[in-house]
Parts: sequence; structure tokens; C-alpha cells
Amino acid sequence: MTGLTFSVVAVGGLLDGLNPCAFTVLLSFVAVLLAGMALGGARPRLWRIGGAYVGGMFTTYLLLGVGLVTAISFLAQTHLPVRILGLAVVVLGLWMLKDAVFPDTGWPLGMPARFHSLVRRARAHTAPAGLFIAGGLVGLCTVPCSGAIYLGVLALLAREPLPVRLGYLILYNVMFVLPLLAMLAVIGNRRTLNAVAHWYLGRKTLAKGAVGAFTIALGFVVLVTV
Repeated sequence: MTGLTFSVVAVGGLLDGLNPCAFTVLLSFVAVLLAGMALGGARPRLWRIGGAYVGGMFTTYLLLGVGLVTAISFLAQTHLPVRILGLAVVVLGLWMLKDAVFPDTGWPLGMPARFHSLVRRARAHTAPAGLFIAGGLVGLCTVPCSGAIYLGVLALLAREPLPVRLGYLILYNVMFVLPLLAMLAVIGNRRTLNAVAHWYLGRKTLAKGAVGAFTIALGFVVLVTV
């Protein structure tokens, strides 16, 4: 289980950060940093701005995970609640596949429209303290559309000892913000950023299908192993 759990947590966190639904977070993050460059921001200042944004998202997502896994671990004293969570993760994964294959059928699994204006207002901050809060708000806004993987990972960790749970949660959230840190590293090269954006958006359906397939597999891992 140790090797399996490590792999699932690491890959799950990275896929969560690259979820097509969450790609708007990457774009908003880039918009904030490019705005800083337009104002004459030097590289250290950009790292402060970007670091505050990433730090807010990381902290919020980590605290959310700690709270949820604590509640799930209490319920996990019996197997039934965790198995129900595993089944819910499978259903959400199938929903993602439906959105990839039949995007115009039914209600899509995505960020609620009422959150869009909140994200736009949050990314308008330019001070590090404001961006830390903005990163936290944006992180919360991505939960409805990319939280299925997180839920499955939390269910998988529910029966682990507390120090192990915390270690895996930190690993998950480091992988979750890794794409943001990568964007921060190449922010000075707009041509590279445009190439990455166009390459990714052209494969958005494939990425959504891959995330859905991983989510389904994760749900079955929870059902079988927990």
C-alpha cells in the first residue's frame, strides 16, 4: 500500500493541478504576473507576487484537506461510509468522462457560474497580502470542478495514522501547485507561455478524459483497498 498510496497521491495532485477545469486558474495566475511585469515588476517582485498567490492556494487547499480527512477518518471507523465515498468518486469520474465525450449533454461538472466574477475580482489584487487571500479564494472556487480526485485521495488516506496523513496531504498539495510554480519559472518568456497554453487547450478534451479515467480508477482503489 505504501508505494501505491505514494504514487496515487503524487499523480492525483498533479492531475488535479492540470485539470482542464482548473486551467482557468493557471491563466488567471499568468494574467496577474503579466500585469506585474507591465507595471515594471522585476523578477524578485514577480516571485513575491506569484509566491503569495501560490501560497494562498496551497494553504487553503491543505487546510481544507486536513479538515475533510479528519471528518472522513472519524467516519472510517466503519467501512461503509468510506465505500460510499469510493462509489461517489467513481460516479464523479464517469461524469467527467461524459463531459469529455458528450460535452453538450446534461449539466457539466465545472466551476459554478456565480464563482467566475469572484475569481476575476480576486485576481485583480497586486499586493502580496491581497494575492495570498486571492489565491485561497481561487483555490476554493476550483473545488466543485476538480475536487473529485482530492476526495478519493482523502478517502484513501482516512485510515492512515495522523503523521502519515499529513505527510501525504503536503505531498498532494505540492504537486497540485507545481504547474503554477512552473508557470512562475517561465513567466518572462511570453512565447513559451503562449505555446504551452495553445498546446494544452488543443488537448483539453483528451486531458479531461484522462482525469476522468484516473478518478474512476481511484474510486475503485478506495473500494477495494479501504
